[in-house]
Amino acid sequence: MGEFDEGRLGLPALSERVFGADGYARVLPNFEHRPEQERMALNCAQAFAADTALLCEAGTGVGKSMAYLVPGIIAAVRFRRQLVVATHTIALQQQIIEKDIPRIRAMFEACGELSDCKDFKAALLMGRANYLCTHRLKRALAERRELFDTRESKELERIADWSVSTDTGFVEEMSPPPDPEVWNWVNADSSSCAPRNCSDGTCFYQKARRLVGEADVVVLNHKLLFSMLAAGMSADEDTRGILFAGDMLVVDEAHLAPDSAADCFGISLSSSGVSRLLKRIYDPSKKKGLIVRNGMAEFCDKQIVCQAIDAVCEFFSAIKTEVLGQRETVRLTVPDWADMGACGSLDTLVRMLDSLAQNAKTDTLAAEIKDYRRQVAGIRNSMEDCASLADKDCVYWAENAGGKSAAVRLNSAPIDVSEILRRKIFARSTAVVMTSATLAIDATMDSFSRKVGAECAETFICKSPFDYARNMRVLLDVSSAEPDRESGKLDCKSMAETITNLALQVRGGTLVLFTSYYELNKCAEILEADARLSERNIYVQGKVKRNAAVRGFASDGNAVLLGTDTFWTGIDVPGEALSQVIIARLPFENFKHPLAEARMERAEALGENPFLSISLPNAVIKFRQGVGRLIRAKTDKGIIVVLDSRMANKHYGLKFASALPTASIVKCTNKRLPEEAGAAARELGIA
Repeated sequence: MGEFDEGRLGLPALSERVFGADGYARVLPNFEHRPEQERMALNCAQAFAADTALLCEAGTGVGKSMAYLVPGIIAAVRFRRQLVVATHTIALQQQIIEKDIPRIRAMFEACGELSDCKDFKAALLMGRANYLCTHRLKRALAERRELFDTRESKELERIADWSVSTDTGFVEEMSPPPDPEVWNWVNADSSSCAPRNCSDGTCFYQKARRLVGEADVVVLNHKLLFSMLAAGMSADEDTRGILFAGDMLVVDEAHLAPDSAADCFGISLSSSGVSRLLKRIYDPSKKKGLIVRNGMAEFCDKQIVCQAIDAVCEFFSAIKTEVLGQRETVRLTVPDWADMGACGSLDTLVRMLDSLAQNAKTDTLAAEIKDYRRQVAGIRNSMEDCASLADKDCVYWAENAGGKSAAVRLNSAPIDVSEILRRKIFARSTAVVMTSATLAIDATMDSFSRKVGAECAETFICKSPFDYARNMRVLLDVSSAEPDRESGKLDCKSMAETITNLALQVRGGTLVLFTSYYELNKCAEILEADARLSERNIYVQGKVKRNAAVRGFASDGNAVLLGTDTFWTGIDVPGEALSQVIIARLPFENFKHPLAEARMERAEALGENPFLSISLPNAVIKFRQGVGRLIRAKTDKGIIVVLDSRMANKHYGLKFASALPTASIVKCTNKRLPEEAGAAARELGIA
C-alpha cells in the first residue's frame, strides 16, 4: 500500500491517540478525558477513512463537535479533501468557528505527530444574500435618485458607512439590520456580483468564495446545504463528493435535517415577496426601479410591469378569499384549482426583460436584467406547478403568511425526502456523518435512517457522561385534564396557576415549552398579571426576538421563558439560570397540517400505522430535545415537570418515559406538584 492508503488505515488509531486517557488533547486547557468522546471520534475516523456513512447519537456533554472535527480535519489535510460541516443553528456554527477550531489548531501546533495539520484553513459559508457586494453598492450609490426615496437613500448611506468598518460584510453584523428593500440592491445575490465585475478584491462575497475554495473545512447551515443541492449546485455526477469534488460531509443537529430538506426541495411563494420583486423592476407608486435608470424606460412598456403586479395581486387575493377564507391553512388536492391568467402577464414580462437584456448598454446591466428575468420565470413556473399539482410525490397547500399583513403563501414539499437524500448524499461514494443528541428511539435509529435514506449507514449510540440520576428530578402530573374535544384547547387558567406555583419553587429560571401558540399566549397574559412573579422577568416568544429572549433569560438568572416550536431545541443555558423545564403538553405535531397529513396518508397506503410510524417517533424525539435543555454542564441540576397526564395514562406513555435520561419519575396529582417540586429543589440545592 502507498502512503495515502496507510494514512487512511492509520486514521482511527491516530484518533485514539488524540482522545485517549493520556492523549494529545490533554495539552488543551480544561480538557477532560471522556470515554464517550473517544469512542465517537474513533467511529467518525473509521467513516472518514473508509468513505462510509455513520449515524451517531451523542448525548449532551460528549463533546461531539470536537469528536468529528479532529479526525475530519486530519483527513481533510492529509487526504487533500474538503470537510463540509452543516449545522442547523447559528450558535453551533459560531461555536465551531470561534471556539472549537482555535482549540484544535492549538493542539495540532503542540503535537509533533499532528504538526503537518496545524495550518489547516477554515471558512464560514453563508447564502449569497447575506453578503454585501461592494460593486453593487457603488452602483446603487451612483444611481440612488432613480432607485430610492429620501429615507432609503439615508439607509443606503448607513450601509456604505458600515462597509468601511466590517471585515466580513455579513448582514448579521449590522445593527440595527438594514432595510430589506435597500439591502436587496447591494447584496451579492445577483449575477452582476461576479469575478469579472468584482475583481478589485473588495467584494465580501467574492472574498468568502475564494476562502471557501481554499479551505480544508467549510461550515454552513442546513438550509444552504439543501438549497444548493436542490439547485443542482453539487459535485459532478461522475465524481465522488456532495457539494464539492471529493468532499466529506458532517451534518450536526441532524434530527432537524429531514424537515430542513423538505423545506428546501419544495416551493414557497409569498404574495408580498412576489410583489416586492416586481416593484423592484418598476414601482408605479414611486416611479422608480430597474427600468427607470439608464434610460431603459424608453425601450419598454412600463404598463407591462403594472399589469403583472395587478394580475399577481388578483391571483393571491383570490386565494385569500376563495380558498383560505377564515382558515389559516388549506391543502390543495384538485388540479387546476386556480385561474392562471397571471401566468400570461408574467410571460409577457419575461419577454420584455429578454428584450431589455439584449439592448442593455453594459454586460453588467444585462446580467442584472437576466437575474430578474430568471426570477420572474421561476415565479411563473412555481405558480403553474402549484395550480396543476405537478408532482405526485409532493403535497401542496396555501396559507396565511402571518403577521399584520394580508400576505398569502403558496407551498409545496416532498412528502418523503428519503429518496432525494439517498441519491444526493448517501450514494455519492464519500464519507457522511450525521449526528445529534437525539436520533434514536428505544435504542435504535431505524426510524431516522428510513427518513433520510441512510439504510446503508453504520449506527452508533454514545450516551451522555452526565450523572442524571444525581442531578435531575422528573415530576409527572397524572391528573391533568384532556384537551377540549371540540376546540382541542386546554384550560389555560389552571395551567398558568400551576406554572406560577412551580416557578416559585426554584431559585433559578424556568423554561416552559408549549405546543400551541394559543396556550402560550393565554398563559403569558395570566403570568404577566400575577403579582407573585412581579420581581421576575417573563420572556414570551413572539414579543421578544428569540436570541434576545434567550440572552435575557440567561443573564437574569431567575426569569421565566415561554416558548414553542423552535424553543424545544438549540437553547443552551447552563447553570441555575435554567433550573426547571416545564413541558405543557407532549409534543405531537399538528396532524392537520398538510405535510403531516400527507405523510400519514402515505404511511397508511404502505400498510403502516401512521401514529406508530410517524407521529409517535417525531414526538418522542422532540420530547427528548425539550428535556435536553435542562442539563447542559456536568454540575447543572434541575427539575423536569410534565403537565400531560397522557404520559401516565396512555399505552404510548412508556415511550416518553423510556426516553428520559433517568428512570426515576415522581407521579403525583396537580395539587401536589408544587410540594413535590419544592422537595426536589431542596434535595438538589436549588430551592
